[in-house]
Amino acid sequence: MRLIFALLAAGFFGLFATSQAAVASDAILLDFSSAHCPPCQAMKPTLAQLASKGVAIRHVDVVSEPHLAARYGIRKTPTYVVVSGGKEVARLLGQQSMAALQAALASNPSGPRIPTRATDSSFQNIAAPATRLAPLTSGTPATSVKSTSAISEAMPTVSLAQAIEIARAATVRLRVHDGRGYGAGTGTVIDTNGDQALVLTCGHLFRENKGDGKIEVDLYIGGQTQTVIGELLDYDADTHDVALVAIRPGFQMQAVQMMHREERVRAGQTAFSFGCDRGADPSRRDTRITGVDKYDQHLGVSNLEIAGAPIDGRSGGGLFDEAGRLIGVCNAADYEGDVGIYAGPGSVQWQLDRAGLSTIYTRAPAPQARLASLTRESSSVDFSSSIQPSGEATGIAQAGSLFAGAATSSDQEVIVIVRDRSNPIVPTQVMTLSQPSAGLMQMIQQHAK
Repeated sequence: MRLIFALLAAGFFGLFATSQAAVASDAILLDFSSAHCPPCQAMKPTLAQLASKGVAIRHVDVVSEPHLAARYGIRKTPTYVVVSGGKEVARLLGQQSMAALQAALASNPSGPRIPTRATDSSFQNIAAPATRLAPLTSGTPATSVKSTSAISEAMPTVSLAQAIEIARAATVRLRVHDGRGYGAGTGTVIDTNGDQALVLTCGHLFRENKGDGKIEVDLYIGGQTQTVIGELLDYDADTHDVALVAIRPGFQMQAVQMMHREERVRAGQTAFSFGCDRGADPSRRDTRITGVDKYDQHLGVSNLEIAGAPIDGRSGGGLFDEAGRLIGVCNAADYEGDVGIYAGPGSVQWQLDRAGLSTIYTRAPAPQARLASLTRESSSVDFSSSIQPSGEATGIAQAGSLFAGAATSSDQEVIVIVRDRSNPIVPTQVMTLSQPSAGLMQMIQQHAK
């Protein structure tokens, strides 16, 4: 009867494992998980062993029971909540050992809650997107900041190097005023119309001022900084955490490309981000995707997890794939796990749909069209017969310069670096093409546009 009363007091009306628990007389373990979560599946044998010992376990699929997951503030799977004496006494995040679960189940209902990552300030940044503004109140934003994350070597292909430069030029710094001062965030130009441009950033930058404060946007043109006033078009500061800001720079800017809605980001793929660390000028960080849609599964929110936690000021900054297409917007950091949380492509598309700007992503090249375009560009390249790459090399790894002229000139040369990505011990070859072919020049010019 005591167990039945505990279940009713907790508000659960489902099937539980038969319990004569050996750990705590009325402890109930709530297992918040999902079918698409590998760590959740890996925990099944451990949970089955606990159930065989008489522990009462309530399995909650966050996708099929979103209201229950929302009631407990579940943002990450798996999460294990121990209810005893009619109240929550412990919460554990991620894969757990049998000993950790048993210790949580043995918690004293009248004692303090077990301190876990769930109560750390770093986790709170995930539970609700934090206002990751650089705390600037006066003076000029910093121009030099030492980053705790190492920036890797330059990207290995001409097309990727050019994509990085486009992303860099499209990255802006935002200063959001709230009447007491201002904080700095980051944004990305995703569309242009004549001398107007549209900036994508995160919504929580405007949570404090409700979107009513002045927005200053710093553009980086030819090594110079130009400041314009931004106008907030729309924002969501909580669930999707994205926002749109309109600016009028007075000249034509180049927007980054969006990912086609038929394409998907994959865990493990490489990526790079831009952001204004503590209000400094934009800097690049190379990373990889460590998770897709791991958070807020019960809300159906699109999000990405990356290696390396972003620091203050990078919120709103863009995450880009190897083609330079924007795939995410920075909105939170988990410093304990050293990962960053980004609004994913679906959240960006949701915001554009709400603002009536769906054409920005629907006009992106479909996967087949993009592949055909890349194939045509490859076939147009005429390499010198003196190039003999060793192994399966990357082809053109880096150009010494990118050319704007339409015609080839006897004064132009191309420096080529060829290296084998799958076998780094093979010596790198550096070659100079003193008379580059028209096909090679055309390809470089196409990427430089």
